[in-house]
Amino acid sequence: MGLIKDDVIKKVRESNDIVDVIGSYLPLTQKGKNYFAVCPFHDDHSPSMSISKEKQIFTCFVCGATGNVITFVKDYEKVSFVEAVDILGKNAGLNLEIKKNDNKDSKYKEYYDIYSLALAYYKNNLNTKSGEQARKYLEARNLTKETIDYFDIGLSLNDGLTKSLEKKYSKEKLINIGLTNDYGKDLFISRIMFTIKDNYGYPVGFSGRIYDNSNNPKYVNSKETVIFKKGTILYNYYRAKDEIRKKKEIIISEGFMEVIRMHTIGYKNVVALMGTSFTKEHLNIIKNMKVQVVLNLDQDEAGKTATLAIGDMLMNEGINPSVIIYSKYKDADEFIMKEGKEAFDKSYKNKVNFIDFKLDYLKQNKDLTKAENLSTFINSAIETINEIEDDILKEIKIKQLSKEYDINENLIRNKTKIKEKEKPITNDKPKQKTKKRYNKYDISEIRLLYLMLNHPHLINYYENHLGYMNDENRRNFANSIIYYKEKNKTFDYADFICYTSERPELESVLKEITSYNHIETYTDEEVDEYITKIKEKRVKRQIEKLTEKMKNTIDIEEKKRLSNRILNMKREVLKW
Repeated sequence: MGLIKDDVIKKVRESNDIVDVIGSYLPLTQKGKNYFAVCPFHDDHSPSMSISKEKQIFTCFVCGATGNVITFVKDYEKVSFVEAVDILGKNAGLNLEIKKNDNKDSKYKEYYDIYSLALAYYKNNLNTKSGEQARKYLEARNLTKETIDYFDIGLSLNDGLTKSLEKKYSKEKLINIGLTNDYGKDLFISRIMFTIKDNYGYPVGFSGRIYDNSNNPKYVNSKETVIFKKGTILYNYYRAKDEIRKKKEIIISEGFMEVIRMHTIGYKNVVALMGTSFTKEHLNIIKNMKVQVVLNLDQDEAGKTATLAIGDMLMNEGINPSVIIYSKYKDADEFIMKEGKEAFDKSYKNKVNFIDFKLDYLKQNKDLTKAENLSTFINSAIETINEIEDDILKEIKIKQLSKEYDINENLIRNKTKIKEKEKPITNDKPKQKTKKRYNKYDISEIRLLYLMLNHPHLINYYENHLGYMNDENRRNFANSIIYYKEKNKTFDYADFICYTSERPELESVLKEITSYNHIETYTDEEVDEYITKIKEKRVKRQIEKLTEKMKNTIDIEEKKRLSNRILNMKREVLKW
């Protein structure tokens, strides 16, 4: 499996019971010896995913999704195979020391390498005599050496990086990736360097902050490049994701220093937007993690507006976030520096539901003693309440609004119904998925492969009595089963899934096999019948070719020979 040895993968899989792991993500119901859950890989409304504790595999009988505990985490968390192994290794308390999967696009590998060299250069600068002033600045900000190292904070000096890198890389390349300006000089001069890493942990950009009293702009940031797209990256995500999964909560802040400061007082599930807007890519990252969301943006008007925009986006996706409030200070960095950990902990503990935050915001700067202002607010509040998908929460807010402003509850309820989103009227009937129809030959191949996966002794029987499939993809799949068994001296279905997970051509056949409505039990006669049907199809194809050949020859003896050969095939194999 590339960067991970098979024995490590096996150890991780065996150390994580599939029922326990899937049960930590989804509600399970036991029926007989198997467990069932609503499948997260398609729009499922009734439990169609079966989880076998005995086989350590899961299968959806509707969409065909199948796999073991590793591939479930990989597909559910939307991470790489290596990351899934790493997650489960940590879950089982194993010290695997897995090499990070090299997600670097080979096309841009050189760019990643340059940024890694730049990071090492900046970090080294901070520890030199020339970095003394910058170190004192960071110390004054209560940042320890451990924190500085952990977040890869460095220092740019006077035009040394370009000179160092252009010994190996062209100046044009350094300009293209945002380390050198158009005049061939370092872009970052005399600045504390905050390293921006992508969601896999690779350095892709920098943000340089002044640390003296110069009149230069406070921050200089890397430009967007082919490897650095702000809208796809959450600052600190790659470090925080394990803690986010563990706590089932993500805290979204606005900048680097909020993340770093909160980390120093124990909040390790924090990410930042890096000053950019909240994008669909950011939203997808959070949706895939399926965790609670806490918004911790700046407390000024711009921050509140951003909180409203992000909260609305999340609410539209069925995610009801909460909001941390500490209006006396601009951001979490300033708040913690001035008031300390206990004060911030209290604000975190008293965080409010986003709906309450929004309703409170709608009241700001309005004299609600005036009827027209109160009417405007009530109508806006109803629109806000109508966005709530949770029926219980919606009911609570209707009652609260009615009681607080002495408005008839039925009036609010009726207006809420009126404001509900109307679904477009259409005469089109929903398209039903047409299940692929198989002939008796396809069914024979699919059933035989299923039985080989679930009853490994039939692999040898297949080799000795057949050894081929008519369909090329199924033939390759059968050969892979044989290869895997011979290589490992045994065959385990759950382990074999890991082997197929990085091979799309095998994965598609596995999905085809599991999508078919199989019966668990079988008889020897049934297996022999499948083998006969597969042989029958192959012989029929051969007969067709020989018949065509016989038509095209004028040699009488050759015609007789071909005719006899066809007759023998029909008698011996087809029993005609």
